[in-house]
Amino acid sequence: MEIYLLRREEWEKFYNCNRINVDDVPFSERYHPLNGTIIVGLFVIFETLYLPCLFAIYKHTEHSCYKLLLFIGISDMLMLLFHGLESGIYSFTGEMFCPNYNFNYVTGSFGAALFALETSANIFLALDRCCDFISPKLCEFLFNGKRITFWIGFLIIFSFYYFFYVNPAFYNSVYMNWFMNPYQSYSIESTVNPNDYINPITFWYNMFLTFGFPIIYLIYICFFIYRLREIKAIVDVSQRKWKITMFIQVAIICGINIACCSLYAIMQRLPMSKTLIIIGYYLNYFVFGLPPFIYLFCNETIRNDVKKIIGKNLHKLAKKLYSPPNSINPSYNSRMQRSVNRPLASRFSGGN
Repeated sequence: MEIYLLRREEWEKFYNCNRINVDDVPFSERYHPLNGTIIVGLFVIFETLYLPCLFAIYKHTEHSCYKLLLFIGISDMLMLLFHGLESGIYSFTGEMFCPNYNFNYVTGSFGAALFALETSANIFLALDRCCDFISPKLCEFLFNGKRITFWIGFLIIFSFYYFFYVNPAFYNSVYMNWFMNPYQSYSIESTVNPNDYINPITFWYNMFLTFGFPIIYLIYICFFIYRLREIKAIVDVSQRKWKITMFIQVAIICGINIACCSLYAIMQRLPMSKTLIIIGYYLNYFVFGLPPFIYLFCNETIRNDVKKIIGKNLHKLAKKLYSPPNSINPSYNSRMQRSVNRPLASRFSGGN
């Protein structure tokens, strides 16, 4: 956004829609109603399931990992608006970067910021769990209390950096995925250097997500296996179950993140088949949309809390919809009843 707001002439060198004609790519190649229907349908399911899960997670934020899960959940729900709803609509309209370049650049910048926010929060979640297995005291020192607020503040600052200084990606209706090159699929694509759209911070961060994050993930798994016998020996059943289910949740979420980030980083630099690019899109989509399914299947505490939340709200709704008409205004009903019970003469004379 910094180049868009402050260096407009330089911005137009890289994002000039006068260099192409949008209709050079036929609408039939950009129109994918089946893909759009699937994406929008999944968006509705993901958002609907995620909201009660977030309320359930919020009830347990005394644990640092749940604070991170809540933070990740909020960023996921926001990211689904761009990566899900916007992508689905564009699959119907055949949208490319041009001609609505202003809107697409702004939404792309928001998407880049949320991507940085979500992935970096997942890294800290893995670090939090690693520290818990290595030394609970170390975990408490680094992540408990106000310290976790400090780390979350750091993640927000990092996402702001991405918003202002990192070149965003845009949805390409031909390949049905997001690319940093605004001229992807057009005849001038071969004349454009893709490195012009990749910032140094993007390159190194993607390298870390591809190679560094998996190392943290492997360390996390190794420490869990190393301490598994000790965990199984915990007398408190609920505490034992909590540690195991938390490992499963974090392992699945981080594993999907690693696969997605690796494929996305490769896709921006090397030619790939259209099928693999579409698979990459859905992998990325599931990174933001699958967590509520993981929580509901793997975490009994969240599952029970969600049941209570949904049951309570359904009960309130049922009471509003099916309450008897005579219970709508009790004071009016009581006045009518007193009037009926009064003698006929007193009703006309005004007596009591």
